[in-house]
Amino acid sequence: MKNLQNKTIGVFFGGQNPEHEISIITGEFIIAELRKMDLKVVAVYVDKTGVWYSNEKISELKFFQKDYTKKLRGLSSCCLDLTSSKNKLVLQHNKFLSKKKIDIDFVFPAFHGLYGEDGTIQGLAEFFRVPYAGCGIYASSVSIDKGLTKKFLNSLNIPTTNFITSNKHEFVNDEKDLISKIKTTLTFPIFVKPAKTGSSIGITKVKNDVDLKDALALAFHYDTQIVVENSVENIADLTCAVLSDGSEVVISEVQESVFESSDLFDYSVKYLEDGGAQTGNAESNLIIPANISNKQTEQIKEYSRRIFKEIEASGTIRVDFLLNKKTGELFANEINTLPGTLYHHLWKKTGYPINEVLEKMLMHGYVKWKESQEIQNDFKTDVLNNANQLKLQYQSES
Repeated sequence: MKNLQNKTIGVFFGGQNPEHEISIITGEFIIAELRKMDLKVVAVYVDKTGVWYSNEKISELKFFQKDYTKKLRGLSSCCLDLTSSKNKLVLQHNKFLSKKKIDIDFVFPAFHGLYGEDGTIQGLAEFFRVPYAGCGIYASSVSIDKGLTKKFLNSLNIPTTNFITSNKHEFVNDEKDLISKIKTTLTFPIFVKPAKTGSSIGITKVKNDVDLKDALALAFHYDTQIVVENSVENIADLTCAVLSDGSEVVISEVQESVFESSDLFDYSVKYLEDGGAQTGNAESNLIIPANISNKQTEQIKEYSRRIFKEIEASGTIRVDFLLNKKTGELFANEINTLPGTLYHHLWKKTGYPINEVLEKMLMHGYVKWKESQEIQNDFKTDVLNNANQLKLQYQSES
């Protein structure tokens, strides 16, 4: 932590995706907790149109709770100074004649979903050689895509539900063929999901083919790629988190989420109803440790550890599992690279308060960055001097 004591940590949140408001909650939570650790933190908010803001006024959740779009009009937006950004991100305020700049030495992504959680903000940090918290480009881009995640799990022989993937082109050009493929490959009830959204947005549980077309249309409204998979009945919804500081890897307790009012752990259950899992009152709906056998608990922890290693994760991930309580079948379901409010309640029950979780994430991010600086990026070659200009010209013309 001493390496970051005099550095500025930029917490990035908001973004251009349906989980925008949830990201605001996550970002403000992280800002508050990092400041309790006496770290220098600046808020970087990206609105729904892609405009950036960095102002002390946006560092508290109350700013966003009443007509915040009107409040934003009174703030100066900012942009990335491409010339000055090297081993740091430099933000330049867009206000006329303003020379105010903000140097960010460490990036803490708090985005959910596309254009943030999917490897894009990680790629920006990598491009400018800035350390950042959480998983890298490749782990993030695989985990955000439910179809790629399932293919990854299959490659590890870790059980997951039977599924198919499809794209909008198939749906638009041959809807009947896609529906026939689903009915032939899978068994009702099934879930239809956008491939890259989170927070259960756009997901439908389909019990017969009557509602299948509408479910597909809804999923394609939020993504050009979808996943259709068999439902797990008699379900126990289970979660296990993994955390690393670059050396030690810690596995959390297994958590069970109980929401009897819905057969889909949807957006309203997660965030809006009393006891919503992501908005501060989750304990009444959670069982930690989960009410499952010791053997099942150890299997989930082992799968989670293996997934963390094989996907080359860093900082933290959360792995969601589905258990058929009647048959005992266990399925890995999704990998989340920067989950919600970091599942601080789960880590607290495991014996790690949120400040220790954040510290480990910061340490792993810094360790990963230091290692990347030791990689040789230059290769001496005389290839340009020996290139045949006439041959190159011919190839370009042809």
